Amino acid sequence: MKMVHLILVSVIALIAFYLQIDDPQVVFHVYLPVLAFCFIFGLLQKEPNICHISIMLAVVALTEYSLFSTGLIDLGSPDDDYLIVGTKIFGIQLLINLFAIALFIFRVQISRFFSSSSKIVLTDFDGLFHWLFIVAGIMNVLALIENALRNGLGWLSLTLIYDIYTFVGSAIMALTCGLLLTMLILQAKNKQLT
Repeated sequence: MKMVHLILVSVIALIAFYLQIDDPQVVFHVYLPVLAFCFIFGLLQKEPNICHISIMLAVVALTEYSLFSTGLIDLGSPDDDYLIVGTKIFGIQLLINLFAIALFIFRVQISRFFSSSSKIVLTDFDGLFHWLFIVAGIMNVLALIENALRNGLGWLSLTLIYDIYTFVGSAIMALTCGLLLTMLILQAKNKQLT
């Protein structure tokens, strides 16, 4: 089996696994150890790019998790106005995605600010991570529009984005893990060749 096929199968398996879980809290508790594994691998291989990307992904995930799961952002009750609650939730997630996009666009500069390692370079993967958060941001914009149409204008049958929101989120997390694991595999392969 070629390496490309192995990576593709791994990403598809992660997507299927995350979708089967169907609980954002549990998915988060599976996602974070993958990031920790990648960080430790980067430390052991003395590869700061992998370490910094892992930390940045963890910061984004922990920010979102801490805001929503701890009750800092109220997810609403059945008596609340769903237009306001949905706008608040999807708006904050959009802000988190914009933060992540900026974080990954300027990843090399941020890494160089915190480390003086000469190994910090623009990798082939740096151009991909921010696109995953752009897709997540687009989903949040669409969710905001759908929320306004559904709860503001009374189009109650409009649930397309709401129905696929968890799937897209799980797929983005799985693709993020797949990209990071691909970086690890290529790093290990390059070490074996030298």
